Amino acid sequence: MAVQNPRYQKDLADFSIEYDPAKAFYVKHRPFILQVSLGEMSLEDAFWVELGPEYVNFRLSEFLDIVFPRNKRQQAKFRSTLDVKENPDLPEMYAALLEIFDEWRSGKCSLQFFANLGPEIKLTDRLDDHLSLMRSAEHLIEETPLLDLVIEQKIDVLDYLTTAGYFKNKQTTMEFMQGNMLMYFLEKHNYKLSIAPIDDIDKKLSPIARKLHSVNLIAPSELDQIFEISEEGREAIGRTIAETESYINQYDVFKDVYYDSGSGAIEFNTGRGQDLRVQIYEYEEVDPVRVVFLLRLYDGTFDEVLATWRDSIHSEEYFGEVLSPVVNAERIDEDMVDLVIEAGYNFSELRSDTSVEVETQEELLRRIEKK
Repeated sequence: MAVQNPRYQKDLADFSIEYDPAKAFYVKHRPFILQVSLGEMSLEDAFWVELGPEYVNFRLSEFLDIVFPRNKRQQAKFRSTLDVKENPDLPEMYAALLEIFDEWRSGKCSLQFFANLGPEIKLTDRLDDHLSLMRSAEHLIEETPLLDLVIEQKIDVLDYLTTAGYFKNKQTTMEFMQGNMLMYFLEKHNYKLSIAPIDDIDKKLSPIARKLHSVNLIAPSELDQIFEISEEGREAIGRTIAETESYINQYDVFKDVYYDSGSGAIEFNTGRGQDLRVQIYEYEEVDPVRVVFLLRLYDGTFDEVLATWRDSIHSEEYFGEVLSPVVNAERIDEDMVDLVIEAGYNFSELRSDTSVEVETQEELLRRIEKK
């Protein structure tokens, strides 16, 4: 049964795959193959496993809870069924899929499901309504039922951060980021935004500019009729830079934290540790969204979209990428956080004392050399 304009039309070398639930119905009593690929991923890189025919009567939602369960013991049980002799990478691929389903269940992303060569599959659909037939003379496979599942993952970071309570109002947060981004390009890149722009792309910047003008952060120049950073705006930029540098000075030590479970030692700047800054911000009740945004503003991240920033400034997806470190943050057990913070501050203090001592010694040497 050919489907008109299927979303995905993938093939697999040495195999024929035909989406035809009606034909597959007659062999659904046989073991079937579950094949899972992500988006445009090639089927050569797909995850697969052979399963018993009892599963084909399940609805997709029920089936996914069985194959990609939350429970670690059930995951281990399912992992033991993988044919690692045929493909030693299957356990690693399975772990990656488990992570995606974990993110989906926690609201960090949305998932859509499609049958390769077929239509979208709803969570309420039965598997046997979407089976294909797979054959291969080379591999001696005859009319094997196949659930050829393609998963599309979409991450809406701003929606997740709103739902998770990182900020109350997505629009207000967007306006804060847009205003700072526009000021960044006006100040650092000397972008000349007309007070009365002619081209459409600059016209879309006007509402952001008007808000900045209303709080005296930018002002129209008398000569060129363009917006410029005002004196108050420059003072605000100076305060923002000072605030950002204070976060760097206080928390950068936590971007590389290594815990040796054997000795219980906590080490910093080893090159093999975890970046725990977001968790530490939260623990010390510092707004991680604000800090991460200011750090990205400070480190030149916005320069990467220099050619397209006037479009990116309106994109929730773009700002989601900017704030993605908040969502993707590494974390340790809560009962370890106090120990890490104490050790980190002690390490920073010792490093600062050492730095002062070295500078003092260098100054003494310079004086001796002058005599």
